[in-house]
Amino acid sequence: MSAITRRKLLHSTAGATLLVASPRIARAAFPERPLRIMVGFAAGGTVDTIARILANALSPILGQNVIVENRPGGSASIAATQVVIAEPDGHTLLFGVFSHAVAPALAKLTYDTAKDLSAVSQVAGVPLFMFAAGKSPFNTVADAVAAAKVAPNTVSYATGGAGSSGHLAAELFARRAGVTLVHVPFRGSPPAIQSLISGDVQLLWDTPTAATRGYIEQKQMKALAVMTRTRLPAFRDIPAIGEAGLGDDLDVQAWQGVLVRSGTPREIVATLHRAIVQAMALPDTRSRIEAMSVEPMATEPEAFGRFFQSEVTRWTEVARRAGLTVQ
Repeated sequence: MSAITRRKLLHSTAGATLLVASPRIARAAFPERPLRIMVGFAAGGTVDTIARILANALSPILGQNVIVENRPGGSASIAATQVVIAEPDGHTLLFGVFSHAVAPALAKLTYDTAKDLSAVSQVAGVPLFMFAAGKSPFNTVADAVAAAKVAPNTVSYATGGAGSSGHLAAELFARRAGVTLVHVPFRGSPPAIQSLISGDVQLLWDTPTAATRGYIEQKQMKALAVMTRTRLPAFRDIPAIGEAGLGDDLDVQAWQGVLVRSGTPREIVATLHRAIVQAMALPDTRSRIEAMSVEPMATEPEAFGRFFQSEVTRWTEVARRAGLTVQ
């Protein structure tokens, strides 16, 4: 072998070694500019916070800035629309949430949820809680049900938005308990929580935030139940909704994941998925998300796709049976 050939071989081998050792995802032209993650809720809530944690972790992995854009409203469909009308090149992502699965039953959409959005990965499983105002007389689920039965349409509840997991959970709960509640929707969790703390509303269905435990400890709000069949290990002192004697199918879990416009090349979806797997495995990412009482994860695109479609089917049926519509 000549000296020139040996030098070429060594140069090629060194280049390959550097490529393997690089923390970035190997790519050709993707991503070629900053990426945007569309979030359908206001800044400051659980959804927005986790989206930003993910975005910060993805930026160095993909070698491009990953920017979160808040587009609240329309059962989170405004954010989804921005993804659907964007080029299917993987640079515009949707931070998918429960609301996107139920939106087809609640709003007149300009897109087809099943056909126009494709799954990349679920990134979080989020427990949903039923809270009461610290100033309210409700200390148990039974207290709230009794008050609503005595005076229909007087017990109000806040959520982070129409069509949110909190909205559907509350309506499912009300119909199962045989009561009528007054819904007061907000654009995101922070104003909904403040409404509860101030006593403007009596109940709140929402996911936990970084401040939730502090509000409970300060007796500004009470956790009446977690919307699961059994108690959560991290909240052993909070009853599961399954203990309220209203049935076993009131469990509701908010979830979060990444979706793209359908038609995005499979190799780009695969690159995004690998980047998300790396991001969610970082100790800092996991610890920050777990501190919010949220379970971090990264699932295969096919698995998340099946889960997403099952959620669309389940909650579309619940919304229609309940006669819920949001324009």
